[in-house]
Amino acid sequence: MNDAGRKKFKQWWKATEIVREYQRTLFTFSDMHLPYVFVAEHSRFKDRSIVRKGEVLFARPQIVLPRHYTGMQFEEGFEHAQAMPEDAVYVLRMMGLPYSRVTNRLVAEEQTEYGSLQTVIDRLDRQMEADDNAETALIKGLIEGADVSLMRYSLGLVIKSAPANVSEYFDHLKRQKGEPIRPDERITDEDIRRLFG
Repeated sequence: MNDAGRKKFKQWWKATEIVREYQRTLFTFSDMHLPYVFVAEHSRFKDRSIVRKGEVLFARPQIVLPRHYTGMQFEEGFEHAQAMPEDAVYVLRMMGLPYSRVTNRLVAEEQTEYGSLQTVIDRLDRQMEADDNAETALIKGLIEGADVSLMRYSLGLVIKSAPANVSEYFDHLKRQKGEPIRPDERITDEDIRRLFG
């Protein structure tokens, strides 16, 4: 990807705001479909906003990393994934996050709603709050970089969930071996080194 593409990627990344996010950790041993609502300012009319509804699919994370670990795999629906800056890719690989394939798909037609961007976001946020919706994300970004905003959201969830996922994985291994799990047990740095090399 050329420098202009990477510059655009950074611009879209910085313009992203996660207004609401999934409130729990990602599952350790199964796939997850997480709904989202993406909102962006209309390109021509300041009194209108674009609203997209979709879902991000996280394939079951692999805590034991593949031999040639290349980081999270952003696949279908993430057309700008190749533009991620190389230094960011390197840092994410060094973090040793659980490997997972991530895809994105729309579940409804794109809509144009009347109202400024902030007005539409506030209305959707209030509606989700009233519905006690703790699973649907509300994401603000730029329309041409919507997939980059969803990458940022996805990475945030994976980073937030990784400690609990690793802990559940160790608990699972201990149960398989028949070893007891103490209530005060913690994952040590040595456990992490053994797991991620």
